Amino acid sequence: MNGRVSAWLDSLGLGIYGESFEHNAITWDVLHELNEGDLEALGVLLGHRKKILRAIAQLSQSAEVVSPESKPSGVPPEEQALLPEQDQAGRRQLTVMFCDLVDSTALSCRLDPEDLQDVIRRFLDACSQEIGRLNGYIAKYMGDGMLVYFGYPHAHENDAERAVHAGLAILDTVRSLNLDNPHSETAIAVRIGIATGHVIVGEVMGNDIAKERSVFGEPPNLAARLQDLAQPNQLIIDTVTKRLVEHEFEFGDHGTLSLKGFDTFIQTWQVLSLRLLPASRFEASRAGHFTNFIGREQELALLLGRWREAVEGEGQVVLLCGEAGIGKSRIANSLCNRLADIQYKAIYFQCSSYHTNTALYPVTNFLRHEAGVASQDSAHAQLEKLDALARERGIKNQETVSLFADLLSIKEHCRYPSLPVSSEKCKHMTLEALVYYLERLADRSPVLFIVEDAHWIDPTTLDLMTRIINRIRQMRVLLLITFRPDFKPVWSEYSHVTFLTLSRLPRRQSAELITAIIGGKALPPEVQQALLAKTDGVPLYIEALTENCWNPDC
Repeated sequence: MNGRVSAWLDSLGLGIYGESFEHNAITWDVLHELNEGDLEALGVLLGHRKKILRAIAQLSQSAEVVSPESKPSGVPPEEQALLPEQDQAGRRQLTVMFCDLVDSTALSCRLDPEDLQDVIRRFLDACSQEIGRLNGYIAKYMGDGMLVYFGYPHAHENDAERAVHAGLAILDTVRSLNLDNPHSETAIAVRIGIATGHVIVGEVMGNDIAKERSVFGEPPNLAARLQDLAQPNQLIIDTVTKRLVEHEFEFGDHGTLSLKGFDTFIQTWQVLSLRLLPASRFEASRAGHFTNFIGREQELALLLGRWREAVEGEGQVVLLCGEAGIGKSRIANSLCNRLADIQYKAIYFQCSSYHTNTALYPVTNFLRHEAGVASQDSAHAQLEKLDALARERGIKNQETVSLFADLLSIKEHCRYPSLPVSSEKCKHMTLEALVYYLERLADRSPVLFIVEDAHWIDPTTLDLMTRIINRIRQMRVLLLITFRPDFKPVWSEYSHVTFLTLSRLPRRQSAELITAIIGGKALPPEVQQALLAKTDGVPLYIEALTENCWNPDC
């Protein structure tokens, strides 16, 4: 596969980057996911970055992943990605979503046709925006609903995750549409079904605006049945989808059911919310799969030194920079392990590539976890939990609680009406209330505050971080911010801020990591040398390739 990438770079006159692409495991199937920041991290010059991105865009318009069994014979592999649309049929994994408006017939009886059209248009437009943001493909509009594919025309390794994020975003969108609607009789609800599996993507059928690419297989039928099962404002998924996304979301068992057209009983699940873990995404995704911590002793010693300073009342910030897979989250997790016997408060902000424009996204997730607020709770129950959190943290200012209620979108609260201030003033007050919340926590015990993947941070959370860093010197807080090289932090000049870059593991430590992964057994020298050459000191690649190629029965 890398030979194919090298040949493509040569065709652009940019073969000088072939070695860099190979060392970073840039294969043909991930080529279309590269962005400006990725290319900059690979050392590609600005003019060459523009040329490569333009060429990738041209590939994306004409290329699809084609399975081996569907490739036409006699066509060289390098040319198969450029085949015309009608020859692009093939087998692939697809996540399919069906969503529609609940009881639109009743709405049509209560509304003037033009008003009904406006309601449906606003609903579909809002859904389309969320689906597009997560790279879904709307295959068909069906009156007041839609059929959506995740994994076509372009596949991503996390298509099922994208689909469920889109489903939850649609549920939030419907709630927002209802809150902005002064007429309760026109309140709307949505039902969503999602299923994942292998399909055959067939030829384009129909003409002109009715053109549609045919998809054959079980997932579309199952997603339609799951949508039929859903109650208003429910998202129902199948077991395959749940298995692919179970580290990311909370679920409720929706029962094992007999569905029309299916010979066996189908286990179904309701997606309740994002999984609000008091741990990093790395710890959740690697649960039970940790290898020995190898290397990074100096970096970990530096972090422990900054922690001791923070505990003594001199707040510290460490900016931890490194490319993808280099071990940023792992070193943060190792720091937590070293502090396991110490009493402290941990705060985790997990930035998300899906929510770079969602104001205070990691903050709201943290507060929801702190208060134990679940999306299925009633507004009254959510307020009770928020009140309990305020009492527990010693927050007596009702204005602060009101700001937090607004931040968590608990709208039906006569107890804490929205403050009569401008949106800019409200933002300022909210950020100050969050800084105050951190100060209260640090007064009680030292705080380890980890912000992961700051290259995806939203602008408002970035503003919050600046305010905290400006005042952290007087708090018992160690703030650890991890990010990739394309993120340029603005805080490096502060005296209490330490910039730490993680480099690739040297060859000796890479070999130690391989040995640890395979349980101390010996690999054939030629296999180990190949692993060392291909992974080039990137721990995540070392783990992935070693686990893939090692056969424990050998």
